[in-house]
Amino acid sequence: MGDGHNTAARNIRNAISLVVDRSAEVLVVDPYTRTNPVVNNLMQRGYSIAINHYPTLWKLAFSMLNRPAVIEGMSPLFSQLNNAVRDLIREFKPDVIASTFPVFGHVLQKINASSASPPVPFFMVITDSTMISKSWYHYPCDGAIVTDEPTADVLRRDGVPEEKIHTLGFPVDLEYEDFMPAPPPRAGTWNLLFFPGGPQDRAIETLELLASLDGVSITVITGRRKATHAALTKARLPRRGNLIGWTDKMPELMGSHHIFIGKAGGATVQEAIAAQIPFVVSHIVPGQEEGNIALIQQSAIGALASQSPMHVLNLVKGAMANDAALWRTWRKNLLHMQKTSAARKIAELLINRAGQR
Repeated sequence: MGDGHNTAARNIRNAISLVVDRSAEVLVVDPYTRTNPVVNNLMQRGYSIAINHYPTLWKLAFSMLNRPAVIEGMSPLFSQLNNAVRDLIREFKPDVIASTFPVFGHVLQKINASSASPPVPFFMVITDSTMISKSWYHYPCDGAIVTDEPTADVLRRDGVPEEKIHTLGFPVDLEYEDFMPAPPPRAGTWNLLFFPGGPQDRAIETLELLASLDGVSITVITGRRKATHAALTKARLPRRGNLIGWTDKMPELMGSHHIFIGKAGGATVQEAIAAQIPFVVSHIVPGQEEGNIALIQQSAIGALASQSPMHVLNLVKGAMANDAALWRTWRKNLLHMQKTSAARKIAELLINRAGQR
């Protein structure tokens, strides 16, 4: 439901088409949209409302939907989706398939079981980290591509053969391959990048508190949350900085700021790692993002500050204190985690497998 799945797919497509094999024909498609765009749009809106306003309810739904047995029990509801994917395979005749969304492992298993043709090589690109659902790797695939070793260990402990695990990283934008992160703050000038999650009044309170910090400029990205954008505009926030809606300039923005504040989406966390920008988690989406938060905390590349807006303020102040000692530690730890060429390596793996057919 989050845009991180789509971001990963587009970045792999770009790596194949622009770097690895310009003659390759690559199709990026969301079969949900093709099957029933109206219902799909309603589901996405419902997801957005749930994660921002009813996180406890979403955690319950997530825990149920990410059990393979529950997904298998819902098979009759997937008939349209199965047909859409089957039609795509017949029309496009792919030499290899990669999915950045877990349910398609189950869909392809059903399609392959009822087909007389040999199955198309299939790879699952796991966009979450550390604490992941079994639905990502429970179904047959030729390989599971993971972001890091802690995630690979989850698969190993659950019996996935070592030869099927590929620890290549998250496929971030190719721009990160030749990336220059923001230099350390000079003369006490800090640039904060804030992606508000949760209720609007919480975002307003957070920005009001951060405005009390001297020498701080805040860029706020509201994405597709138009109501939040309108509320911040009415409140004339941020006091110092910029308010942006949806943007495709994340590499540029992350490269010009010192701290990212927001929810720990899979793509966002991995982009922050690639950009070497420490991450302050201001809002928790239970379920799929808990593993990403664990990665941030265990790797000491940021911290969790979701208790209250004051918690965010105090943590940011702590990062800036003592000549930015804590921030410098976070930045140093980020240097050891980068996999900026992940999209290229994933593209090479897929093209090599396609060439073996």
